[in-house]
Amino acid sequence: MSARSIDVTVRSLDGLNLVGTLVQPVGQSNHAVVLVHGGGVTRHEAGFFTRLAEGGVASLRFDLPGHGESEGRQEELSLAGVLNAIRAARAHICQEAEVDAASLVAASFSGGLAAYYAARRQADVQRLVLFNPLLDYKQRFVDQKDFWRDDFLTEEAARDLAEQGFLPHSPTFKLSRALLNEVFWLDARRALADIQAPTLVVHGTKDTFIPVESSRDADRCLTAPHLLLEIEGAQHGFAVHDDPTYANPQSQVWQAEVIAAVRDWLSFG
Repeated sequence: MSARSIDVTVRSLDGLNLVGTLVQPVGQSNHAVVLVHGGGVTRHEAGFFTRLAEGGVASLRFDLPGHGESEGRQEELSLAGVLNAIRAARAHICQEAEVDAASLVAASFSGGLAAYYAARRQADVQRLVLFNPLLDYKQRFVDQKDFWRDDFLTEEAARDLAEQGFLPHSPTFKLSRALLNEVFWLDARRALADIQAPTLVVHGTKDTFIPVESSRDADRCLTAPHLLLEIEGAQHGFAVHDDPTYANPQSQVWQAEVIAAVRDWLSFG
């Protein structure tokens, strides 16, 4: 099925202009999908989301605040801001595609937030797909960092945060003061039982960033119809180790398998 792809601007609830790519199939579509990328990358997910969006359904992928071409700074990024960006993107695609229903697909850092969104705004999400989702933000950004002691920043880290306005998580992802405060309170894993949308969770068994055990635990917590698909041997992003552009043939095979599973779960393709 042919489709047209155009760049659009989504206005966030707090006024930021978020740049996105809207894909609309030729002909009538009664469903739409919002794609939410992980932290420190862009709406294309190195081409993975681009290929996923070719499935014959209206879709919108957008750059998170402070990412890609969108306005905002990572030094100001908050979990609540991402949740509101998801809300704005969903409203945008429903209006543009003239549909009432939308599904949500989210990766890594955004996975837990998408799950939380689906739990708290149940009527908004028809189906949910989570790729190697981060479900424990405090564990990832506090407990696993050596600049925290008993839930308090070290004096050196506190000075760095005051001077820089952020603390580093990776070379491409900065942790804001707002986000670091929110992780003590937003519990995505506990919200899983409240999700009503049928949920597909996909995770690589060799993921060293977010271990597959996290999604196995999520599989036990979910009460809505759900499926855990494990990609045997895959690293984070369904790729071989150290393949950020997904150029390795094995990475492409794994990602093709994931795309086929997602299209089947969302009933398009």
